Amino acid sequence: MTIAWQKAGCLIITILIGSSTLTLQAQSRGGGRPAQIISMPVEFEQQSSRIEAVGSAEAIQSVVIYPAVADKVTAINFVPGQKVQQGDMLVELDARRQKVAVDRARIQLTDAQRTVERLNASRRQGAIAQSQLDDAVTARDLMQVMLTEAQTELEDRTVRAPFDGVVGLTDVEPGDRITQQTAITTLDNRSELLINFRAPESALEMLQQQPTLTLQPWQGDALNLKAIISQIDSRIDSTNRTIRVRALLDNEADLYRPGMSFRVSLEVLGAAYAVIPEAALLWSATGAYVWLAQNSQAKRVDVQIKQRLSGRILVSAALNQGDMLITEGVQTLREGQAVNAVNEQKAGL
Repeated sequence: MTIAWQKAGCLIITILIGSSTLTLQAQSRGGGRPAQIISMPVEFEQQSSRIEAVGSAEAIQSVVIYPAVADKVTAINFVPGQKVQQGDMLVELDARRQKVAVDRARIQLTDAQRTVERLNASRRQGAIAQSQLDDAVTARDLMQVMLTEAQTELEDRTVRAPFDGVVGLTDVEPGDRITQQTAITTLDNRSELLINFRAPESALEMLQQQPTLTLQPWQGDALNLKAIISQIDSRIDSTNRTIRVRALLDNEADLYRPGMSFRVSLEVLGAAYAVIPEAALLWSATGAYVWLAQNSQAKRVDVQIKQRLSGRILVSAALNQGDMLITEGVQTLREGQAVNAVNEQKAGL
């Protein structure tokens, strides 16, 4: 009787051990109670890097005003900082001799014209040869050239604004004798400013595709200004691997001046990568990985970190748009384990 009970006890223990083994095997194959998880669809985002450069402002039009001739200054018709229009007279030089020359040339031209008219009448009557009339016409044309030359000399005695703008300081005063090398003043059209800066060659494609960028005055309020990329140099500097760029900044309110410095911000976009929340990223001895929910089972996918952003990470991995990424309940998951998404998150981090 005792031996029979011993055999029966051994049989029961064997059955229990076998049952436990089968249960563990089933659980290892994904059976058992599903793990409760939260998942969200995988989305992709372009990798980006921010580059900052120092830009220097330049007026859209800017010149130093010089006289065309050397002579004595008789009048200064502007004050520093004054807005002037194209053609406004800025400086007058002594033009007395030139005015006399214009009057003389005009009188001589009038006399030559009368001579041509008189000889024309005589030629029609056959009283003179054609050569006499031709000589008179030539003399009249020469008088016209002399008048034009005298008028040009007279115009050179006035210095005019070549375009609309604001004049700068001047050291010239009435009575000064100036030459063609004397800088009278500066003239700037600052309704728009060109912001000159250098960008790395890695930003070239972005500069060609993205027409605007962000500027901030180096001194003053942290205002974000929008500027339009207007000019890109035709070559890259091989010594520092940068390229010259000019951006156009609207300055109709006249808040900024040529020569001011600006902080130029560029966001260079790269390849698109899967974006995941930080909580979904796990680490093992072989590196980083995440869990996907596929066919109600957990699937491990190894990932490579490309960029860390605020609260999210860009990774390179065998992930597709719309794959269900497990974001919560990841700590105890095993490969192939049954999972149940109790509250799927919507796309967007």
